[in-house]
Amino acid sequence: MTGREQLCVAAGSTDQAGGERSDGRTVVVIGDGDLSDETAWAVEASGARVSRLREPNEGDVQEALDGGVDSVAVVARADAIVLRMALMVRAVSDEVPLLLTIFDATMAEEVAREWPNTHVTSLADIVAPSLAGPCIDGSFTGVSVEEGGPVGLVESDGDVREQPIPSRKPHRTQALARDLLTPYDNTAGLLLFGALGLLAVLAVETVTAVFVLDQPVVDATYGSAKTLVTVDPNPDVASGPGWYKLFTSATMLVALVFAAGFTAGLVNRVIDRRLTGLFGRRAVPRRDHVVVVGLGEVGLRLCLLLRACGIPVVAVEQEGERENVGRAKELGLPVVLGRADQSLLCRLSLPKARAVAAVTANDLENISVAMSARAVHDQMHVVLRVGDGEVANETRSLLGLGLVRDVHRIAAALLAAMALGREAESVVCLGDDAHLRFPDGRLERAQLDTLEGSGG
Repeated sequence: MTGREQLCVAAGSTDQAGGERSDGRTVVVIGDGDLSDETAWAVEASGARVSRLREPNEGDVQEALDGGVDSVAVVARADAIVLRMALMVRAVSDEVPLLLTIFDATMAEEVAREWPNTHVTSLADIVAPSLAGPCIDGSFTGVSVEEGGPVGLVESDGDVREQPIPSRKPHRTQALARDLLTPYDNTAGLLLFGALGLLAVLAVETVTAVFVLDQPVVDATYGSAKTLVTVDPNPDVASGPGWYKLFTSATMLVALVFAAGFTAGLVNRVIDRRLTGLFGRRAVPRRDHVVVVGLGEVGLRLCLLLRACGIPVVAVEQEGERENVGRAKELGLPVVLGRADQSLLCRLSLPKARAVAAVTANDLENISVAMSARAVHDQMHVVLRVGDGEVANETRSLLGLGLVRDVHRIAAALLAAMALGREAESVVCLGDDAHLRFPDGRLERAQLDTLEGSGG
């Protein structure tokens, strides 16, 4: 719908939680979709007047700002749309406070630097801490990233206290051994075990040549290597005992099998697009990790935050051509392509994982992932993203699949506070309520519930 839609509330009202008044303030909320609607409702619930523009043209923006407004919030999922709307606003006024939701970090920094009186954030930045906390530890309601490093937030008598994040990272040698001996995909296994088999055959032939044929170590190694790569057999084998000839024949056949496996794995990894590694940061973790299903804006931010907290993470994405798949590869995040069904989740060592975070943009797909995770491991801790209040309620009351986070309502609480010029820095979920958290540690209940539920 093009044009302007006014949502006016009588000035002078006070929020039900005893928060600050928003007497006489007028906020223009631009953008279409559920998140934009939730933000407008949250601003309205704080007692401010809301001027709603869903798909405005330049005339609509000019008309809205000519009436005198205190701030403008552009809330949309696509960065390009947000930037276009922001340009319209700045063409009318350089001074009105402007709140933008931009996911791309480079674009966000550039806009904030070039335009004064502009604050830039995103849905992913706001909700990632509330999703990461329960993924790390069931007692965490969120995490806080400060100068001293990330800490967990634990609810305590209606308040929150900070708690160090437990780290169970294995020793580097142990982690390397686990990565090498338990590779995720078949091609990695062929490459690794093919190479190990060839080395084992080389070692066995060298040792036996030293003792049976009485060759020096250098000559035995040289002859074994020639046999292994089918250049030329060890000439001294022909004059050796008959049993040794049979033994060498068997090792050559075994080496042929290992060489075929090694070659197949090597060719596949060179030709195919590889999003996981044999070892290092892009190796698929096998223990104490979090499986993040969905590599959209929220999923990518969640993965990066978990890694910053020292938690191993692997992302699952069904669409291999998504932009964030390439970003994740550049950032060293392991990404597995495919649908997060029971078969794939089993391959990701789900019973040994800390949690599964189903954070795709499709609520029903997230519910399906949660059901698959519980089918693989009935005690699996699942953190479920939803963006529609009704779906959140149904998930909590009927299915009981895990911890439900209504990300739109969580984000809307903080976006509304920012649009009203308040100094809230984050949102903390306590029970069914979203609370604004201020720099001094003070909490204040927001007007929109988070609809959080636990499925046992």
